[in-house]
Amino acid sequence: MTASVYPAVAGLVFVEYDADGNELQKSAPTQADGSFSLTGPLSGTRLQALGTPSGATVAPLYSTQLRAASLTASRLQVTALTTWHDQLRKHGVAEEEAANRVVSLVAGNCLAQFDPTDGQQAGALHADMIVPAHNHDWLLSAVSAYLQSARAIGLGPQVDFNGWNKVLDKRGELLAQLCQYASSVSAASWKEKQALRVQTEAKVAAVDNARLDAAISEARTQGLALLARRIQLLEYPDQTAVLLPQTTAVQGQEMSLASNFVMAQYKLQASTTKSQALVAPPTPMLLGVTSTGQIVGAVQASATPTVDATALLRLSNRGGEDKRVGLTLNGQNMADLGGVLEHILALPVAHTGEPLYRKAWRYVIAQRQRTVPVAIGNFQYQPDLWLRSVGSSYCEAQATALHFIWKAMGYEARVIGLTGHVVPEVRIDGRWQVFDPYLATYYTDRGGANIVGVSELQQDTSLVSNPATPLLPLPDTAYSQLVADFYGSTDDNFPLSSVMTPTVQPMGNELQVPAGGYVDFDASAGLARPSTEPGHQVSMAQLRLWVPPGYKGVIKLPLLLVDVKGVGQVTMFGRSLDPSVTNVGALLNDFLLLSNSEVGVSELVIDSVGTGGLTLTLMLNPLYFSNRQHLTVRAFGPDVKGLSFDGEATAMPAQPL
Repeated sequence: MTASVYPAVAGLVFVEYDADGNELQKSAPTQADGSFSLTGPLSGTRLQALGTPSGATVAPLYSTQLRAASLTASRLQVTALTTWHDQLRKHGVAEEEAANRVVSLVAGNCLAQFDPTDGQQAGALHADMIVPAHNHDWLLSAVSAYLQSARAIGLGPQVDFNGWNKVLDKRGELLAQLCQYASSVSAASWKEKQALRVQTEAKVAAVDNARLDAAISEARTQGLALLARRIQLLEYPDQTAVLLPQTTAVQGQEMSLASNFVMAQYKLQASTTKSQALVAPPTPMLLGVTSTGQIVGAVQASATPTVDATALLRLSNRGGEDKRVGLTLNGQNMADLGGVLEHILALPVAHTGEPLYRKAWRYVIAQRQRTVPVAIGNFQYQPDLWLRSVGSSYCEAQATALHFIWKAMGYEARVIGLTGHVVPEVRIDGRWQVFDPYLATYYTDRGGANIVGVSELQQDTSLVSNPATPLLPLPDTAYSQLVADFYGSTDDNFPLSSVMTPTVQPMGNELQVPAGGYVDFDASAGLARPSTEPGHQVSMAQLRLWVPPGYKGVIKLPLLLVDVKGVGQVTMFGRSLDPSVTNVGALLNDFLLLSNSEVGVSELVIDSVGTGGLTLTLMLNPLYFSNRQHLTVRAFGPDVKGLSFDGEATAMPAQPL
């Protein structure tokens, strides 16, 4: 018997279960083509791949029911159809009803435009039932993307079965769009057009058929992933206005985008970059499509520490022009505001029907540390900047960042100063509600049914000190008399307009790597930062950007600049400075800790660079490097040619925090 999963995923381990849920056997890990093997004959009722839990996203599932024909079949294939059907059955839906739900949705939205006999292929709900070749790839890819769409809003059968089942039942129009796109880019006529374009634009006499097929397959995958994210707008039209422009910009352009992607993928050459010991071989240049419909290239590498060397990667720009790239550090995207909202939408729901404003509160809690502040200026309250570059503070910054996220999602929100504590409120159904990110709690009325705001807590502080439905252990500070008194002192509770009214000058999220320069990523190198409390330091993370001798230009900054070392002339704060003469770090410390500015250092004008270059130190949220035993960095952008990861910097001695 041969077995596989489609679309192919490497590294999955399938487990066979009996009717009581007992494990019978495990497979070897799936290969690159999705194939896997089992040591013994099948005798159970289900196959399911072991999951890889992640608190930030819903993990995909791969499973199938095993019927009598499955146990003796010569070939099994686990697909999105088998998974959808199996998860319905696993969660108590009767066989006939489960089959009817899947078949009616898939046949009605994907196969109705073809020969009626093709509709029967929607019934390939068991792994021994293989979809015929002419519909196999596009149909199964489209249904897989449909299941993926539910994960984009934090839903999955193991997280919230009822919510997952409901959204799949009602979004048939999205499934139809996915199937239309997948079938169109998989058609022989479309392939012929792409072959002609390749011949014309690449100026080749003959097209490499296998290479073209691979490019079309990847275009199908990328396009489906882009279309699947539309469920965010469908499910949350009032809370996704920030995402709407990027979606409408590509709507109706999907086939053109797919064709452009095929051309770029076909012409892509494998990277010849090599690395030294301790650094996993960097991936060849990859192509992808962002949620804005932009085709981007990407380079990626990983490193692990040893006894005498830290996990460090160096991204060098050997091209002739500066490169602006987005970064993913250990799987976490250094996102802009739109990216932050997408992350919140995809956060697994904590319970059925969890509203987005509550998910936003949980997201901020997961990205922050409770420390003394490392900056006071209002410029830091650009929420995506605060999340990626700071993430460490007292209550005021956390409340302000969450309130700005809520406002970006379309909610009415405000920040309330309690003189001793600061909390954000969001207005839901005409009532203000407190969701405190610093204390990681909220409070309810005495009946436990309604979340309350500052007004109710002022009137009855026992809702704080003796909560009806505590989220945390009762001895927690959140339920202390101290916090109750903060709410109860009504004369000094007021909207904190000083943090709500400023118009913050936005800083982008892309890192600019100058031509001939590089950036170092070190998972273990702590950055001891002074704070607003004398004598207290906060351990942050850092990136070090090296600017080569002779460089002249403007470096845009996505993170807070904390130091500049080397020889040259830079313009900052309206002054021309030579870092070899002036302590730039001290000036920046004063700016971050003493200046309540609405404008941060969003760029550095470099007039000249002497021998040895300049090194810019940028402050990074330390939670990006919470796992210091491993480092994976991906850099992506519209032009990554000339960018490569080096292993030469891995010999750097370990640095204490």
